[in-house]
Amino acid sequence: MSLVRIEVDADNVLARQFTELERQNLPRAVVQACNATAFEMRNRWAQTAGRVFDRPTALTVRASQYEKATKQKPYAVVKLRDEALNGTPPARYLLPQVEGGGRRTKGMEKLLQAKGAMPAGMFAVPGKGAQLDGYGNIKRGQVNQILSQLQARNDPLQNETEVSRRRRRRRGVADFFALNRKKGNLLPGIYQRREMAAGDAARRAIGATSRIFSIFIFVRSVAYRKRYDIFGLAQRTWDKLMPFYFNRELQKALDTSKYRGRS
Repeated sequence: MSLVRIEVDADNVLARQFTELERQNLPRAVVQACNATAFEMRNRWAQTAGRVFDRPTALTVRASQYEKATKQKPYAVVKLRDEALNGTPPARYLLPQVEGGGRRTKGMEKLLQAKGAMPAGMFAVPGKGAQLDGYGNIKRGQVNQILSQLQARNDPLQNETEVSRRRRRRRGVADFFALNRKKGNLLPGIYQRREMAAGDAARRAIGATSRIFSIFIFVRSVAYRKRYDIFGLAQRTWDKLMPFYFNRELQKALDTSKYRGRS
């Protein structure tokens, strides 16, 4: 999980000695300063995601979360969301962008490999025939069609039956097929066979009735450069804002302190 824990060593933050009245109010100031800094840190992670990634999904932009400090837990936590109702949690798919290097195997890839439709240890990247959504990702519907046709779903009831296959073909809906090794000019990957359009006279003249489109190409590695530097952002935010918020919150605590006026 990618997270930052925000806590305050008050003597180190300001490098000075505190009066007795200030020490009595430190717990309240520490909690408020931690929360204010964590809130700003979360916002900066979100703003940076919107600039770094091309058309990021709402889940990606909202991936940053924070947990407030309390008197019982005098530190705040800023992290990337590690759960998702559907699909891969942001903490998992954003980690390569944070740390650089290769990405993990996706759920779809694991299903295809378990079925034998994809070689173990390889990764699937979009081909020229992939249907992309507004965020540049392959549409979930096309992924589901592929898994269903290739009998790769975990739930057998979600896989295509022979009856539904015949019905689909009568409607002229194309077939998907997998290649584990290169065949002619086709690289290992997932392909779709589509019927020729009525206006494609040149190809029909030579007897062609369908065309092959690449949906996924299988590759041996997928490497990401480190571009979502959330830890660098966290450090810069801390350096700039924590002393300010700590001084502000300590002064506010002193101004309203129940200890004021006591010896």
